[in-house]
Amino acid sequence: MIPPMTTSTGKENGKDIEALIKKMEAFNEVAEQLQHSYDELQVRVKQLDLELADKNKELEKNLVEKEEVKNYLNDILESLTNGVMVVDRSGRITTFNQTAGNLTGLKPQNCLGKTLKEVFPFDLFENLVSRLEKNHKETISRDEDITTPEKKIIHARVSASPVWDNHGGQIGTVLILQDRTDLRRLEEFAHRNQRLREMGEMAAGIAHEIRNPLGSIELFASLLKKDLEGDPEKAKLVQHIRAGVQNMDRIISTLLLFAKSSQPSRQQCDINLLLAELLDGLDDIRVPGNIKVVRDFGKEEMLANGDRELLRQVFPNLIRNAIQAMPDGGELRLQTEKALIPVSGSESGKGARKFITVTVTDTGGGISADDLTRIFNPFFTTKDKGTGLGLAISHNIIKAHQGTIEAMSEEGKSTSFTVKIPCWDEDFDGK
Repeated sequence: MIPPMTTSTGKENGKDIEALIKKMEAFNEVAEQLQHSYDELQVRVKQLDLELADKNKELEKNLVEKEEVKNYLNDILESLTNGVMVVDRSGRITTFNQTAGNLTGLKPQNCLGKTLKEVFPFDLFENLVSRLEKNHKETISRDEDITTPEKKIIHARVSASPVWDNHGGQIGTVLILQDRTDLRRLEEFAHRNQRLREMGEMAAGIAHEIRNPLGSIELFASLLKKDLEGDPEKAKLVQHIRAGVQNMDRIISTLLLFAKSSQPSRQQCDINLLLAELLDGLDDIRVPGNIKVVRDFGKEEMLANGDRELLRQVFPNLIRNAIQAMPDGGELRLQTEKALIPVSGSESGKGARKFITVTVTDTGGGISADDLTRIFNPFFTTKDKGTGLGLAISHNIIKAHQGTIEAMSEEGKSTSFTVKIPCWDEDFDGK
């Protein structure tokens, strides 16, 4: 028989149950709080995910924009007509645009990461960087002739400037290469034109002063010849005097032709036809059998805005000079082509006009560099006979046609004369 439970034991059990219930309630309360916190955390995580996604989108947008700006700046850099090189503090090339490659004859990708000394056989750029560091100047410049690996000479102006960071510290040097070859050629043309104009004015004055007494000498020689008709020996001496006077008069007439400002008529002139006629014997041009003639004429019609009669003084002179330069034979090449040449102050293709280029090349002995600078001067000649006025007159005629004439020579090999005259423009010249 089980003894009945005591009252105290029942009370204790009731307290335990009551405590357990309280703990369960506390546990449930904590669980609810945890669930609430977890729910809030989930909401916050979702918000953070959304914010992170927005940040990622914004970052991606910024990266795309920065890449576009980078590409845009790179496009600008590659489109510059000036060469740009940037070297860091250690002298290594970090930037080398395509124009710099064209001017120096080097491939940009082969230059990046290398020092200036490794890339260039000359120390021009290295010296500029050193001078800039020593003088602490904003910009220093220097004009220099640069010879490319293809032996092409470019007259360039090279400028060096420091590259600064946001804190004012120098992090490198930027080198700018400006091709001034055409500008230098134009300056030489201008100096030549001025020199020839001044010499022409002087020559015209001298010619008139000489021609007057020559007329008197010619008259007295004629009278003297009549008085000496009975003495053939003395009459022969008088004839020599008259021949000398006539020769001087011919030289003076040529000199006046040089001094005169030619005014070409506005008319169509078929350059290919004119050259063909000259090579076929017009103007008494005879090409020896030991000289090979190459006619490299452009296939399209070569109509120039030129005075045919004046141009017939230019091209025969160039052809005769080429023939005389090859006494032992060689090759005479005449080439014609059209080229679009921008007018002064305009961009390429805008405000430009078509020109006909005529190149007369011989394979004679060439012209020395010293003589090449003087060949358009009046009375300069390397021939035993001649006045030395042919090229000077040709220069004036082509200049009057608003064209140019240039000479290039490789001593010991060949000489080329290049004439450029405007094409016939129906819209402009036909009016």
